[in-house]
Amino acid sequence: MNAPAGQLNIAFESHHGVLRKLRAGDFCILIDYQVPAVSDDEEVFKLALAPGLALARYTGADARVAGLSISTVSARPAEVEQLLEPLCRNGDDVAVCLSGCNADDAGLRGTLAAVHSHGIGTVIATTGFAGPEQYAAPAAAHRFTDSCDLIRLIRNEYPEMCIGAYVNPFKYNVSDVYLQYFKMIRKLNTGADFIVAEAGWDMKKYQELQWYLRSRNMNEPIIAKLMFVQQHQIAGILDHRCGGVVMSREMAALLERESNINERQATAAQVRRIAMSAAGCRLFGYSGIQIGGVDDPQLARILVDNVKEAFEEFTDFRRWLNAWNDFHDRVEMAPLRQGHYAFKHLMDKDYPDYVSDQSLHAAGPLPQPTRSERLKFQLARALRLESRQGVPFDMARQVLCGHHSGRDWRLDKTFYVCAAACPKGLESGPCGGTRPDGTCEFGHQPCIFHRILALANWRNELESLEAADEH
Repeated sequence: MNAPAGQLNIAFESHHGVLRKLRAGDFCILIDYQVPAVSDDEEVFKLALAPGLALARYTGADARVAGLSISTVSARPAEVEQLLEPLCRNGDDVAVCLSGCNADDAGLRGTLAAVHSHGIGTVIATTGFAGPEQYAAPAAAHRFTDSCDLIRLIRNEYPEMCIGAYVNPFKYNVSDVYLQYFKMIRKLNTGADFIVAEAGWDMKKYQELQWYLRSRNMNEPIIAKLMFVQQHQIAGILDHRCGGVVMSREMAALLERESNINERQATAAQVRRIAMSAAGCRLFGYSGIQIGGVDDPQLARILVDNVKEAFEEFTDFRRWLNAWNDFHDRVEMAPLRQGHYAFKHLMDKDYPDYVSDQSLHAAGPLPQPTRSERLKFQLARALRLESRQGVPFDMARQVLCGHHSGRDWRLDKTFYVCAAACPKGLESGPCGGTRPDGTCEFGHQPCIFHRILALANWRNELESLEAADEH
């Protein structure tokens, strides 16, 4: 089967295996390994790392697999070095997912140096999510480096590297949907070469992302992350404690019913679901998949076998759609009843024609700011609060912008909404961790970028949310 038109357009040279396969137009399969926390006890650490070593050996031996992607919660150079040494014997076939959680500039530079020294040419940048132990801690106790800043750092320091960036299409609040897409474009404008879509089960959202890029005449390669989920993880997902991964209660109930039969059949059902998801994403125009939640080479091999079989089975969108619906008995995948989708006719046909009723914002207008928000913006801009110094202006910034002293928050770039109101201190756009209703993963307040989006929409300056920052 030929790759769908517009699936891939990568225009740089590299000897690295992942890039080479993407550039050749191959549908790439990555196996993702979540690295355990580094332990001071060497024997304990070796035992914890054993599944990763086994996966590394498997991905290096199976020509059907583009490589191993390594997701680590650590950005400390010494710990990353300790992880990379055993896992990356062949950096040619490795991608490192680098998180900005609890990371500063110096630490990230050291980590990137370690990654580069192992011959790894592919880094996937992410802001990172709070771990379960972090939600209860004060937001100020955590430091997050924005993915856009991380992308800029990599591009400046290692211009030859291929950079991936995450987007979370599994958003159902109208503001969250477009904020994710606007920031995705900002990441591409900043220097990202390809996109990785966060894991989920709603195939309409995977298709929505592809349609959105096509509506913008963008052909960057997209990799879909697919997740093999353990039964004990479902409660955390439903409680929004799994880093932006969301699941409907109907889908959770289906997984529970499958697990109640027996473990073997439950595994078989998930393998089939991932294989069908991969086939659907391929038909949508995706360039590859990243399979997460697997720490057993035998299971990884079974998944790859089934994915390849699904590619041969489903070469027609309609046949695939009927099989997908039959397999799930039309289970509702959206976690919200009135969830927002950017386009009509998703999961109805494979390619959009972008007539007027399918265009951007077809399902409803973007929000507008309140009268109070408009007044605060006008006063702050009139007073030029982004640059004026002195006690009166500090007080005005506090009242009008919610400004926290001690840092230049570039208020004019955030429509005079101080980014300090974001628990992660993000300025370039939101993370992917908001709950389905649009509230922050830290607490239950609305994401501050909803206010920024509304002001940008009111000012007819939405393009500013996509512009690469210059530092």
